[in-house]
Amino acid sequence: MGSGNSTSIGTNLSLQFSEKTKKFYRTDEIVSGTIEWSNDGDSDVTLKSITVELVGELVYRIDKRSNKQRSSATHRMTFFTKILNLCSTDNENKIILTPGNYSWSFSFDLDNSLPPTMKQIHYQGPYIHYFLCARLEQSDLLKKNITERYPIIIQQPSTSLRLTHLEVQDENRNGVHMHVFFHKNVAVAGERLSLQLNLENPNQKIIHRISAKLIQERILGSTKEKNVIPLAKNLINVYDFQEEYLYDDIKLLLPKNTVASFSWRGKSKPSQHLLSMRYWLRLEAHMYDKFNNICLQVPLTIINTISTNEDEMIPLPTYESLFPV
Repeated sequence: MGSGNSTSIGTNLSLQFSEKTKKFYRTDEIVSGTIEWSNDGDSDVTLKSITVELVGELVYRIDKRSNKQRSSATHRMTFFTKILNLCSTDNENKIILTPGNYSWSFSFDLDNSLPPTMKQIHYQGPYIHYFLCARLEQSDLLKKNITERYPIIIQQPSTSLRLTHLEVQDENRNGVHMHVFFHKNVAVAGERLSLQLNLENPNQKIIHRISAKLIQERILGSTKEKNVIPLAKNLINVYDFQEEYLYDDIKLLLPKNTVASFSWRGKSKPSQHLLSMRYWLRLEAHMYDKFNNICLQVPLTIINTISTNEDEMIPLPTYESLFPV
């Protein structure tokens, strides 16, 4: 070995995943790989610890107004962290690395309750992302530690979901009765959702149209918003319908980029670290007298499929987009 004095350790730190071509990780899978580093100098390097950390982070913006001036600030809330200590010492001892190449293996079991990666829908909108942080901590407090971050995309599996049928019905003051039946309460993003629509109109009132909308509620830390996703402006060409009966099987195509349903609450600050995505499907029979509209709303659980075709996969975000200067 050399002299044992700390020298500059350079920036040639890298992380290699065990499955190099893997694009997504499910919450029931293991993320594994190796941390690699080379001591290219002539002297030994002394370290205090070698770690890799899995971090889940919520990024959002808050607008502020004061004295007629408007400003905005980006906030980062770490809602999940898990650290693996690959090599460490106490204050008296040190990790001494002689010149040469080094690698340390790591393995993370992904928590089943973790929310999925969520892309930013609109400018300044909140988003959720994950990354691994490899770190070499120097023994000398005056020397800068070396860290490198590597983004990963996490999805939730569709297993362990409880499937059940749903049905909802209502009648307006004109005697128009609408009944909707769903074979299951779970829908897949990018695929068609099947339902049965039964409409009874004994007084043959004019039904202008029947619409379908997906209501999305997002609670991300301190931000809460609802979005309406139109699925169909007019179902099955129902326009000024005036017959006594209408029975039909309907298939609604859900947008492929719909974020899966999830709910996650942090253990340390549960009231502040609430992250959830919920959906409702709203079917509405529009009458010319809007006070007689019939509105039916049912909760839906939306899941994502894991694609095996690399051309269909969402590309990993760049380091610059995740960690802007």
